[in-house]
Parts: sequence; C-alpha cells; structure tokens
Amino acid sequence: MDSAERLLKLLALLEGRIDWTAEELASRLAVTPRTVRRDVTRLRSLGYPVEAVAGPGGGYRLGAGGKLPPLLLDDEEALAVALGLRVATATAVGGLEVASLSALSKLEHVLPPRLRTQLEDISEATVSIVSTSAYSVDHGSLAVAASAARTRQRMRFGYVDNHGQVTERHTEPLRLVHTGRRWYLVAFDLDRDDWRTFRLDRLSEPWVTGMRSSRRPEPDPVELVQRGVAIEAYTQRAEVRLFAPLDHVAHMIPATVGALEPIGADTTRLVIGADDMSWLARYLLGLPWEFDVESPDELRKELRKIGRRLLAARQSA
Repeated sequence: MDSAERLLKLLALLEGRIDWTAEELASRLAVTPRTVRRDVTRLRSLGYPVEAVAGPGGGYRLGAGGKLPPLLLDDEEALAVALGLRVATATAVGGLEVASLSALSKLEHVLPPRLRTQLEDISEATVSIVSTSAYSVDHGSLAVAASAARTRQRMRFGYVDNHGQVTERHTEPLRLVHTGRRWYLVAFDLDRDDWRTFRLDRLSEPWVTGMRSSRRPEPDPVELVQRGVAIEAYTQRAEVRLFAPLDHVAHMIPATVGALEPIGADTTRLVIGADDMSWLARYLLGLPWEFDVESPDELRKELRKIGRRLLAARQSA
C-alpha cells in the first residue's frame, strides 16, 4: 500500500469511529504506530483536524472543522447518495437545487460505469407526481428555524395565514416536521399562549432573538401537524361514526386525512375537516363501511341531496 492510499484509508477509519488507539490504527493499516503518527502529522498539514485522545497508549479522533475529508463509499452508499441528490434537485427547499446538481455532477463523474447505469435506469424509470414548486421553502429560513429549535431560543418572523393576512409572530420553536410535500414548524406562540403549526413556505424574515425558550409540557409535533393538516386547516369540521374497527379504518384513512379514535370494538369515530361539504359527502360514500354523521347538519343535508339524485336517476332509468 503506497502512502497516498494509506492516508485515504486512515481517513476512512477515522470517519467510521469516534476514537482509535494508535495500536488499533497500526494493526488495520499493517504499519507501525510510528508510521501512524507520521501519517497523522501529514493529515494535519493538509488541513484535516485530527485530534489526540488521552489514554493508555494514546489515540486519535477526527475533529470538527478544517477541510472536508474525502468520503470513501461502497457501491450501495454511493448509489443511495446519488439518488438522494437527484431527488434534492426538485426539493421543496429553495436555493439548494444548483448545489445539489453540482454535487451530483461531481459524484456521477467518479461513479463506476455499472453504478452510473443503475442510477440512470432508476431515474429514467421513475416519475414523480408531487410538485413542490408551489411550496418551496427558503433554505435560509429553514436553517434559522432549525437552529432556534435545536438551541431552544425564541424566534420572531412574519407569517401569512390561510386568509392572506400577514402577522408578526413571537414563538418558541420545538421541532420541524416534513410531510413529503411541505415543511412545518411546531412552536409555542407566545402572543396566543398556545402551541401552533406554521407552514415554512409562508414564513418570512425569521430571526432568533437570543432569549431562551421556557420549559413547558410539549405536544407530539407529528400528531399536532397531522391534526392541523387533516382538520384545522379547513373552515368546517365533521364527526362521523364508522361501523368498522379502528385497525381496518386506519388502513384506508391516513392521519393526514382525518383523526381516528375507537369508540367500541367495531366502531371508529372519524374527525375530518373540509371546505366543501359536498366533497366530504362524496368521500364518505366512497368508503366501504356504513356510517352515521354525528355533526354537522350541513353534511347530513348534502348526503340526503345525493341520495335523492341517485333515487331519481334509478327511477328514470
């Protein structure tokens, strides 16, 4: 093994584990501990932050900062990264498309022909039906929100609600939730004294205030977003009793469509939001179970209206 190849293997070992003793590295590289120390010195001179670790015999770890070390990927890892970059070129995070294309170009340039062919086969055979352009999130806003949530600091930002009204929000961020189409921020709204979900594509000019967030009982961020997407984002809400067990219903109605709760061994309550009760009536009629509307009356009226039309069509046939 020549010195250049040995340096790359040494970097790969340091990337793969937090701490190594000099003896362990020497054994893996089939050299002496003195050669390991000499190679570590060379890596440091090239800008890689290899830190010494105290202990019997001494040791080393790869620290943060410095130059980005070369990644040594096996075939499956390289293909996974390339596919991820292909997806990122159409991501809902704006501003990273060019960087994703640049990274993908560099990776494809060094891929073996066999892996490059696999990547092209998968890419050409796949069609995405999700358009994220309408919900593009500024990567700067995403980074600020993520930092505020991680460091538990308060954040202010402008926000456009469902009615187009712009308000100033003062929040304590908890988590970011990605549903596949959109990014949401789950945060405690200090002015409204309650937990809220915010679409990141409607958020503007976020900044971290430097003040620490208060400690308080925290909700499940995923459950809060799912409920917001399924119910609270709409102008009307309905409660329907489905005559089927919860596990059967859950296979057909995901949490992003409606909230489910068992009210008996063979009965499930569905809480669902809608802007159009006519649409909701047609949705319920498409389900394979009998049901009873608990509320609202407008939904019952729409179901009766559809029933009358079906009877009239049958009689005229």
